[in-house]
Amino acid sequence: MKVKLMGYNIRHGLGCDGHLDLERIARVIEREAPDLVGLNEVDVRFHHRSGFADQLGWLAARLGMDSLFGPAIRHTEATGEPAGYGNGLLIKGQVHNVRNRRVQRRGEEPRALLIAEWIPPGETVSIRVVVTHMGLSPWMRRQQVDLLLEECRDLSQPVVALGDWNVTPGRSAVVRLAPFLLDTLGESGVSDSTYPCPSPRKRIDYIFCSCHFYREKASVVVTPECPSDHLPVLSVLKLKSEKEPEFASPDSL
Repeated sequence: MKVKLMGYNIRHGLGCDGHLDLERIARVIEREAPDLVGLNEVDVRFHHRSGFADQLGWLAARLGMDSLFGPAIRHTEATGEPAGYGNGLLIKGQVHNVRNRRVQRRGEEPRALLIAEWIPPGETVSIRVVVTHMGLSPWMRRQQVDLLLEECRDLSQPVVALGDWNVTPGRSAVVRLAPFLLDTLGESGVSDSTYPCPSPRKRIDYIFCSCHFYREKASVVVTPECPSDHLPVLSVLKLKSEKEPEFASPDSL
């Protein structure tokens, strides 16, 4: 089984030119044709800045994918429809056991981990997927990493995690995930930065995977139009069979 994953902080579709244009975000995703996309900073009927649009629903319809929403900030419209701001998943295939684990304390923007069991198209193996947007304070990131470790300590199941970590490689929020989760870009020798577009100076966006996978490809996606202030990251992962060695050889990375 081979899967193509993308992580993308879309800044509610606000480009570096000051224009809000979800179509530009959709074209970036469409060009790479991933099986799953983990999104950060998504508005769902949330704010006048995005016209109170269901951005996740629009992207899913535009790209022919299914979607899941994990609000970090949430409220309910007068119509009773859920609304909020946070993380999203665009997927091909099936999902079950969907959860949204929120972290909050007074004076800080709430954060959340959106978790789902994902079965890619035509497959039977379930992969646990976690998408999150790490907080700005060490306290918040520590709580989020604690929750993420709870979700990936069971090495009997393949796990992937995606998102804007708000820290560079080598910081605690990244290092603490080993050996349960590995940074697919770092382990593949990718040193390109992801933020801020159009002149990135640091990599703060990640795709992590458990040792169940070979890393066939990992890259930072170039977006000349800068439809967000972040560049998306991409990984192609191949699930190991039971007969294959536990860890990939350097030649296979």
